[in-house]
Amino acid sequence: MLSAAVAGSVFASPPARNVLHAIQCIAQGNEAGTLVFIPNYTGDCLNFGLAVEWAKSEGLKVESIVLGEDCALLRQDSSVGRRGMCGMVFIFKIAGAMAEEGKSLTDIVHTVRMVLEVLATFGVSLSACSLPGCGPLFKIGSDEMEVGLGVHGEAGIKRVKMCTAAEAVKVILEAIIGVLKLRPGDEVVVFINNLGGTSQLEQWVVTGEVHKQFVGLGIAVLRIYAACIMTSLEMAGIQVSALNISGVHKAEWLNYLDAETKACAWPGSPMSIPPEKSLLNIPPPPPKNNPEKYELQGPVISEGGCDILRRCLEAISVALISNECKLNELDSVCGDGDTGTTLRRMAEGILHQLISLPVSHPSTLLKQLSVIAETTMGGTSGALYSLMLTMAGKALETETEAVTAKTWAEAWLAGTHGTLNYSQANLGDRSMFDALLPACMTFESYKPITVKEVLIALEAAVMSAEEGCQKTRHMKARVGRATYVDASYVTDVDAGAYGVTVWLKALSSELKIVPNEIR
Repeated sequence: MLSAAVAGSVFASPPARNVLHAIQCIAQGNEAGTLVFIPNYTGDCLNFGLAVEWAKSEGLKVESIVLGEDCALLRQDSSVGRRGMCGMVFIFKIAGAMAEEGKSLTDIVHTVRMVLEVLATFGVSLSACSLPGCGPLFKIGSDEMEVGLGVHGEAGIKRVKMCTAAEAVKVILEAIIGVLKLRPGDEVVVFINNLGGTSQLEQWVVTGEVHKQFVGLGIAVLRIYAACIMTSLEMAGIQVSALNISGVHKAEWLNYLDAETKACAWPGSPMSIPPEKSLLNIPPPPPKNNPEKYELQGPVISEGGCDILRRCLEAISVALISNECKLNELDSVCGDGDTGTTLRRMAEGILHQLISLPVSHPSTLLKQLSVIAETTMGGTSGALYSLMLTMAGKALETETEAVTAKTWAEAWLAGTHGTLNYSQANLGDRSMFDALLPACMTFESYKPITVKEVLIALEAAVMSAEEGCQKTRHMKARVGRATYVDASYVTDVDAGAYGVTVWLKALSSELKIVPNEIR
């Protein structure tokens, strides 16, 4: 038989008679007594308090504890105390596991009071709670967020401009750490409560950021849970609750949190328990300032050629960045709308490394660019560009003669064909290759030698790329996500093919204004 049972309320304060009835039901056949948890809100305190007094007058063994762990409202001139927030879930779980284990009512009450002393919750929201049939309970601007709000729809302690997830989490943790007086070496259990209107993606972004920032401050996160537990209708927000579990009760409290439960909404599971040699609390390595470096290999170009090559890379990068929105728009119909964003990230990576790139050794340069593409772009586009640059660099690796237009053409062709072999795409499949391959073959067919011939060949290559790109408007997609989309929706050119025309035109335009030296 359970030695204690738990009753609680979260939102609208129930009539005292309903609470009394719950206590009476729990008390039947239960000699150990009943423990009533009262969230610290005026209505709850009054109704639950009244019910507890009625129960005691009936001779029932009842104890009650008012729960409040909010750390947003700590004013000295307020007599209401801290509000009960999602941190109460820690208490429900620990107390319930203790009752299941057969602990006495006195022991459970004592433990709950200790837990309350080292528990704190703070939250932010981008939207207000609403009641069915009514509008939002308070107004908040589209570029604002409410800080330190509760779960009953009440506004927070202040309103600030919307910021990044990392910045919002910093605000939350500063409040929690200040109240709990956490220091490096302390250990916590964390709960991230989705207030109801927050997407799963945003919930887990915040969860990851909370863990990252705690660990970065030297505070170990022994358990972390995330779920919709205490929610308000249409409130897009997050509350973070932290329990300082350092000290003599750590093993005992962790054991109760890890105890099996039939409560289906409890987010803990065996997967919540990290192994003894967990990597969870090891700070991530500092970001690399430079991508992986390759040994300088292959032919060398002149100082003038280095300057031209660096200027061409800059022009291409600027063009890709300026076309981000157009490329994303083209990709949004049949892809995930990020072609422009991924190419922009590669371009920014190139600009960031522009001064240190080994432009004097084209083979090594191409391999270095492949690393930038792979690490910054991600996804299919990142793999394609990285592979193409790798294969092109490999083609130049064993070149013993000076780098000429002919060798650049051969490297371009090798990169394109090498990537085609892995991608399973063919000409006419509606992809970047419908612009890239015709352009490459056109340039190679001109067999340019002089500067003038190179410029003519490159201009012809641009025209071939644009023609190939325009043809994709009427092609049926046979590769990529576009194959899953009804062809009637696909009425514009392929985003990948358009991206090829962007950087080819930028290259051609830049070379038209360079001095006579191409090497």
